[in-house]
Amino acid sequence: MSEQETYTQTEMKRFELDLERFWAENAISLSVDCFSTDKPRAAILLPVDDHWLFDEMKVPSTVRYYKDLDYRLELHRRCNDRCQREIGIRPFPEAILWPPPKRIEEVFGSYQVFTEGATPWLEPAVETIEDLVRIMDQVERMDMADFIFQDGVPDFPDAPPPDAEKPPRRMSSRGPATIGTSVCGTERYLYFLIDHPAEMQRFHELLAQKLVEYAHIMADAMGVTPRGYSFLDDNCALLSPELYERFCAPVLQYVFDHLAPDADDWRYQHSDSAMDHLLPILARFNFTAVNFGPTVRAIDIRRHMPRTCIHGQVAPMTLRNAPYEAIIAEVRRDFEAVGRDGGLVITTAGSIAAGTTFDRIRCFMWAVDRYARYDGKTFDDAA
Repeated sequence: MSEQETYTQTEMKRFELDLERFWAENAISLSVDCFSTDKPRAAILLPVDDHWLFDEMKVPSTVRYYKDLDYRLELHRRCNDRCQREIGIRPFPEAILWPPPKRIEEVFGSYQVFTEGATPWLEPAVETIEDLVRIMDQVERMDMADFIFQDGVPDFPDAPPPDAEKPPRRMSSRGPATIGTSVCGTERYLYFLIDHPAEMQRFHELLAQKLVEYAHIMADAMGVTPRGYSFLDDNCALLSPELYERFCAPVLQYVFDHLAPDADDWRYQHSDSAMDHLLPILARFNFTAVNFGPTVRAIDIRRHMPRTCIHGQVAPMTLRNAPYEAIIAEVRRDFEAVGRDGGLVITTAGSIAAGTTFDRIRCFMWAVDRYARYDGKTFDDAA
């Protein structure tokens, strides 16, 4: 046995947890108001995704994963069994919308490309500004419901009975900058913002309207009422404050006005990129919670957003690659900086990276269990 293997086993003994207690406490901490400190400790989220699953399960065909429902569900069940043993949760859905509805980017002409070893990629159908104008004309005339469900209306696993009152449901999409780069191509989108502002103004206004329409179509099919909204906008970092203010911020405002109009409605943004320069603009939207990139300091988010729950800010590459003590240090850094007011859910700044081992995830959990507490308790397995 090598010295490194001996060290790892020693460390893993140190990071053992009572998983049942850990997740019971976590449920309590998530159930109360984010800014309450009347909870055992800061909650933790473990955002593993399809990239992580592919690496963990050594998936032989990513194309089949996206095209074969039974294959995907079987992989989810097997990975969930493994996660249950190792970290005490089942993070991957075991019921999935099928057939998948068309995405909002596809409404605007993008198309999905599937290649082995990768997640689906959205290719643009736009090369010139005239292409974009033509697509916008088509979108304005489109029956969106027919387009979205052209492969059939999916079964919604958790839909309420048809005669039941429609419960509220949070809706989501990628954000305007990320949608724009998928529709136009990244460089063309940025050039168009500068060279063709009138056409891009029209694009963003139409996008805002269609995001709301899309949410209502999906909600009607699910038997729910759309209430609350989440944006996933990694590419917002590419825009200057001036461009973001002019083109993207009005999209957020329109969507929130229509789908999250009240003070207690869920408003969320994820952007795992270096978008510090946009914090003063985003602060106006009174987000319920945010998850920003690993270069964005939690203390800076709190300065701009004093009543927004911060989901972060541990760097995914720290969790995957750094010594265990560096993982612990980042947990302690964020809790000491912003966690004392209760408004911190400890998680990675972006998804947990592919290749992150269960050992490292348990170290992450152990650090939260020990160093992010409000009740003052200590446990033998955290000593």
